[in-house]
Amino acid sequence: MDSTERTTLAELKKDAKLVVRERLMTHGEQTAGSIYKVTLDGEGSSADLVSRSVARDNSYQKFDACIIGNAACSGHTECDSIIMDNGRILAVPSLEANDVDAMLVHEAAIGKIAGEQLIKLMTLGLTEQEAEEQIINGFLK
Repeated sequence: MDSTERTTLAELKKDAKLVVRERLMTHGEQTAGSIYKVTLDGEGSSADLVSRSVARDNSYQKFDACIIGNAACSGHTECDSIIMDNGRILAVPSLEANDVDAMLVHEAAIGKIAGEQLIKLMTLGLTEQEAEEQIINGFLK
């Protein structure tokens, strides 16, 4: 598959819960878009959206997560990504609180593999490529 665009729309009522765990790796010229729009309309409703991804070569990813709190609710969105080569990643966290008791949080981190991680694994006998693959596999689990 060269590209994908996934859109998830959810309206949660009283005590409803939504949990999403996305794992994604793109390479070559691939593109991947993940769009989430979650409306928390009911008291006690909650959403937890977490994406972990790796963009290699010339690939592009966009994680667009919007949580709207219209009641006493809780929402969390998180995007952790590793960027390699000429990969590109756009994280767009969006929170809208329309109730004084809505508790909404977003987190986003994009970075490269730390050199000390590679060195540590290479001192254990792995090649640089093997060390990268081990780090990526652990990250995406």
